[in-house]
Amino acid sequence: MTKIKGSLFGAGIVWCMTAALGGCVVSPEDGYGAEENEIFAEEAAAAAAASQMRFGVAPQWSQNWSSQSGPQRVDTVVVGDWLLSNGFTSTHESKARTIIQAGKTPYFFGYIATDTTKKGLGSNDDCDGNTSKPLCQKGADFIRDVNNIDKIVNTYAKAAEKISGIVGSKEALIHIEPDWFQFSETHQTNAFTLDESNGYMNRILGAIKNNCTSCKVVIDFSPWYSADKTKFRASARDFYAQWDREVVKYVGLTGKQFSFTTGKIDNYTYRDITSALGLPLVVVDAYTFGGGSIPQDSSWQNVNNIAQAVDMGIAMVMLSMEGSASTYDNFIASVKGTTPTTPTTPTTPTTPTTPTTPTTPTTPTTPTTPTTPTTSGTASVEGGASIVVTKNNDWGSGYCATVKITSTSDGPVTWKAYLPKQGTGTVSQSWSSTRTEDNSNYMFVGAGHNATINSKGASVDFGFCANK
Repeated sequence: MTKIKGSLFGAGIVWCMTAALGGCVVSPEDGYGAEENEIFAEEAAAAAAASQMRFGVAPQWSQNWSSQSGPQRVDTVVVGDWLLSNGFTSTHESKARTIIQAGKTPYFFGYIATDTTKKGLGSNDDCDGNTSKPLCQKGADFIRDVNNIDKIVNTYAKAAEKISGIVGSKEALIHIEPDWFQFSETHQTNAFTLDESNGYMNRILGAIKNNCTSCKVVIDFSPWYSADKTKFRASARDFYAQWDREVVKYVGLTGKQFSFTTGKIDNYTYRDITSALGLPLVVVDAYTFGGGSIPQDSSWQNVNNIAQAVDMGIAMVMLSMEGSASTYDNFIASVKGTTPTTPTTPTTPTTPTTPTTPTTPTTPTTPTTPTTPTTSGTASVEGGASIVVTKNNDWGSGYCATVKITSTSDGPVTWKAYLPKQGTGTVSQSWSSTRTEDNSNYMFVGAGHNATINSKGASVDFGFCANK
């Protein structure tokens, strides 16, 4: 058990089991009553925030995921074989069909441009910090050749078409071109200009968009990016700003261990990345540089860490299959399926000698949600969008809610939500949003990664807890 001072969003002391919200109990020295309700509110806020996280698993190329072997509760599964210069193969098809038939989202890694370039230059070496490699010096010139970029785009187009034939209207995610930034670095003999980088990447994105309408792209981010490494000295925001956001859904990290942290990894924090790119983040904490496996990282199997990650703009965490499938499944169940019960305050408070911890946290099969969510009419949104508010918890003196904003307009939408106050209450915690209030309403705008919705029908989420 872990003692948490200050809990997730505010003050208070609470004892918690590492992976189960149901293991939280009040520490004896703090008593019961009003402070217990405050602690419960923090616990409920952590639960509501963490429940928005998506979880996935990333097998090695030699591993075969199945719903029988697990982990079973993930909603996204990586097709362990990356898309390379030979395009979409029968192995990709077999693994993708297994994932789709299990009701999961397939997640592909697209490395077609880089692999085509390495093979074309006669060297299979990645840069890996060694700028003398052909890829690091001649890669930009190779892709600049019209025959080569045409071949890369056509390979992506054919792969997207085959993926579309498997998934139909269901979503597939394609994480494209880890370290694309390397073609703009100053060590290239003739590095890309910013316009060239945008132009070639948008041709790849267009090939995916035009051949798989349900495919969405995760654009790879290099956390060692810095403006002085490029000839055009663009910030990270400017480097990625012109990539086609109609097909891009997330920004992603892969290629080394990405544990939970609020500090910097190389040059950026997780929040820096989501704020700079204006996109939610996928953390693939499963592969080393070169594709080796990273054992399941326990820092992502902690409900308070997950709640903080959601607030930073992290939308999905992917762990490897090197670890216990049942442990990972049980953690996902505790985040997605456990709702804290309403606290009871005894007439005469009693202080137990030892904090009590349930032997087995209760995990209901189906998360409890209201039958009819609060919708527009009681809540409203500016910017050409619709709003749905769903209460996660209500403990009498307060409540937590998640809010989904969906674009109803063509083109980018910048939204602002208005939620009427209940009585004289105030918002005690919020996540994935920036809030203000007046006499009648709580007002929320996005927090960088979700401030803008880029296409009609797309949606973003945020959440809050409030006193009544």
